Amino acid sequence: MIINHRNADVVLKNGFIYTADANEKVAEAIAIENEYIAAVGSTADVSNLIGPDTKVYDLNGMMVIPGMIDSHLHPPAPKMMQSSLIYLSNPDSKEQMISAIKDFIHKNPDFEAYYGWGWKINLFDDEERLIGPKKETLDKICSDRPVILQSSDGHSMWINSRALEFSGLNGSIPDPQGGAIIRDPLTGEPWGTLTGTARFLLPQQNFTIEQLIKAVKSFQTYMHSLGYTGFFSAGTKPENLQQVFQSLVNNQELKMWVRDSQRIDLGKKETPAEQLDALIDKSRIYKSDLYSFNTAKIFLDGVVEAGTARLIEPYEEALGKGPDYHGIYYWGDMEALEDIIVKANNAGLQVHIHSIGDQATRDALNAYEKALIRAPGEHRNSIAHLQLVHPEDLIRFRKLGIIANVQPYWHYKQPGWWLEVEYANIGNRAEYEYPLQSLVKSGAVIACSSDYPVVESPDPILAIKAGMTRNLYSSLVNGKVGINNIDDERWLLNKEERVSLNVMIKGLTINNAYALKIEDRTGTIESGKYADLTVLSDNLFKLKPIDIDRAKVVQTYFHGQVVYEA
Repeated sequence: MIINHRNADVVLKNGFIYTADANEKVAEAIAIENEYIAAVGSTADVSNLIGPDTKVYDLNGMMVIPGMIDSHLHPPAPKMMQSSLIYLSNPDSKEQMISAIKDFIHKNPDFEAYYGWGWKINLFDDEERLIGPKKETLDKICSDRPVILQSSDGHSMWINSRALEFSGLNGSIPDPQGGAIIRDPLTGEPWGTLTGTARFLLPQQNFTIEQLIKAVKSFQTYMHSLGYTGFFSAGTKPENLQQVFQSLVNNQELKMWVRDSQRIDLGKKETPAEQLDALIDKSRIYKSDLYSFNTAKIFLDGVVEAGTARLIEPYEEALGKGPDYHGIYYWGDMEALEDIIVKANNAGLQVHIHSIGDQATRDALNAYEKALIRAPGEHRNSIAHLQLVHPEDLIRFRKLGIIANVQPYWHYKQPGWWLEVEYANIGNRAEYEYPLQSLVKSGAVIACSSDYPVVESPDPILAIKAGMTRNLYSSLVNGKVGINNIDDERWLLNKEERVSLNVMIKGLTINNAYALKIEDRTGTIESGKYADLTVLSDNLFKLKPIDIDRAKVVQTYFHGQVVYEA
């Protein structure tokens, strides 16, 4: 790549430039020419590239880092589709949630069915806290049309009686592999909650291409405002989002790196091999510099809150499933899993496995290890979430070249959730969940992500703060004021797992670029790479970890162009 160094188009000077390169170089200024970084160095050096038409920004000590990347989220997210579905992420009580459902249905009387997202199990009590919300509550609001509401973690559905009838679900329908139709303990009839793969027995909400284009554009604008220049879509829903992304590429409206994936499931009509063949075919169609459809997404287990994460040791008996209940597998055929990994990797695709429980993570590592024998190479496969990891399995990430995809936003004792749900279900293991520094010490590549919309905001500054403090990172949560002391015990989760600022920045930049296989073009601030940059109001290295969220995004650059300015 030849870059003309006579004149820069843009110069950023007098700043704190953290390059995130192999030497963790710090500079004062950046020169941008066309789409690329022409020079990185001192203000005096870069000033030599200023010409009569160069735009010059005096950073006055502000910080610049590489454009950030989210390596696991779900676009365009319900927040961008609120006119079409019931958005339940904001209510913080069951009463508020019921009110929001009633209000949406009242305002939209012509809908043939009502879909929604965002309810949280901790807002319920008694039996509903243990086994899920019941249909009668929704029946009182709407009984003549289906109401289908997805939980905030994406792993359960709350539905009314009409939705059960519409879907043909009754007491005689068996549970699918990796899922459960929760049943009334007395009658055996469906209760109103479906978990795991059982939620796929319900019809999906359909959107027009026009609705999706509008939502994706709004999502892109939102991500730019948070300093992001790329993301990995951990399973697009609905599937015609692929057409939307390609449309944006064709119209030169996509201003982010996007890598996409498709779920491969055991419970579908098509076999896993047939599903993978379809993915391979699509990967040849959707393959451009900015947008590639190149990853197989596999759910190995579920989540702790639903009792569907697969654990080495049993759940607590308080869960109500007996003394020897270890959770379930969404994908229980480990030989078939190995075959899918081999076939995907041999086709040049990556594999991204959802794993919450320590047994599921061990099984995923075992499958990757066996597959590597049959399909050797650097595939950059990953395991996402990693709520529980057995200490003996930590070192295997580095040995097998498996990327540890983590969500630091979850790495604290969330008020109203950690004690009531996680500790209640898995006991003392909850004190040691979400290892982070242990994975760093083991030599694993740490890729940080949000799993948005499971988190309310994918703001990466909050992720950095959470990773460094392992403590409450929002100023106000459930009516509780934020902390003043980093070691405040109320919401502190295992401070031994805190990591450094360098680890967090690299986990959001170069490591995620590596995970997306674009590290040769972005992820660090180096001459010759694309000018994908995030300008922050404060130098994070001068802030205490507890004050990190003082910093705000001032500008976001993508390929040398300002795509967001505060």
